[in-house]
Amino acid sequence: MKPVIALAQELIRLPSLSGQEAGVAAHARDYMAGAGFAARVDDHGTAIGVLRRGDGPTLLLDAHTDTVDVERGGWRHDPFGGEIEDGYLYGRGAADMKGALAAMLAAGAALARESWRGTLVITGTSWEERFEGYTLGVALAELAREGVRPDAVIIGEASELNVKRGQRGRTRLHFDVRGRPAHSAHPERGVNAVYHAAELIRRIRQMPLPEDDFLGRGIVELIGIGSQPQPIDSIVPYACRVSYDLRLLPGQTRASVLAQFAGIIEQLHAEDAAFQAEVSIAGGELVTSDGRVERVEPFPPAWKLEEGHPLVQRAVSALRGIGQRPAITKYGFCTNGSYSAGEAGIPTIGYGPGAEDGAHVADERISVDEVERACEGYAAIARAVLAGR
Repeated sequence: MKPVIALAQELIRLPSLSGQEAGVAAHARDYMAGAGFAARVDDHGTAIGVLRRGDGPTLLLDAHTDTVDVERGGWRHDPFGGEIEDGYLYGRGAADMKGALAAMLAAGAALARESWRGTLVITGTSWEERFEGYTLGVALAELAREGVRPDAVIIGEASELNVKRGQRGRTRLHFDVRGRPAHSAHPERGVNAVYHAAELIRRIRQMPLPEDDFLGRGIVELIGIGSQPQPIDSIVPYACRVSYDLRLLPGQTRASVLAQFAGIIEQLHAEDAAFQAEVSIAGGELVTSDGRVERVEPFPPAWKLEEGHPLVQRAVSALRGIGQRPAITKYGFCTNGSYSAGEAGIPTIGYGPGAEDGAHVADERISVDEVERACEGYAAIARAVLAGR
């Protein structure tokens, strides 16, 4: 099988925006098939490889195949060149997260040549940059129908080779504030939706934010505002959309979050009958390989695993056994662990090469040495989990 860095270079050279991951998914599928996995690409564009070795634990390694777009300017290296300079591999997706995907695939190929009992699954999931956890959930449902149910999951997002045992969840909300148009020379005849939106923003800023002893404080951050009509004319704005990014903590659900903000809207309406607004989860559309359009309203929840959980301890012990010194920490951003741990309740950890702030940047890069050590780390953790010790 190809060395891990050569494989990572090949993956980087295949552009893979969300929904356009076919090339990378096929490459991952073919690599896994060559290593002895039963491999396929499902109709959501996720590469799935399964290696069964009789009764025993089932471990799933997950890395997403999609990347964000390449912004103009700031790139010194070809975003799709897979160039290596001064010990770093450059390109879009190097850190987020084709380096980790290559390390998982190469670790899987090494494990395929060893003797153990259980099942090893590798997923190269699609659409993660848009809808964290959604296509991993689809893949897990497919696997369950085949009798494959993971006992543990490793998410390969950048962790600087530390072990992550939790993260905040995420959602985006739209507040659509309605007013009444009027000529701006006679504003008293209308209802200015922007003024009402400004009061809504003020109330939201006064909200107390929840806190978690491990994950920290929740976040409610204004990320966009726009009014109608457009283009701007001599008209009192009759609509205003205000958008927020929320970082969620354990216990916050779709229903509880929407109810909390609906309560603020109700209070503002009680104070001023002209105040009219609705809150909704900002969604998007996903197109499957057979042309079906699926509407997704993402609400990937928070999750955390106790430090003393056997998966955490086995991972740390295995990594120390190969000379690594992982800290036990948490992710700052959202990952596919929101589904595996937050929704499916499968014990999950994060472990991968690179740092969180290395994602989505110009001249994205990752340490060659770190990718190689991640490959060794995935194999070491898998041996420990599959051996049950």
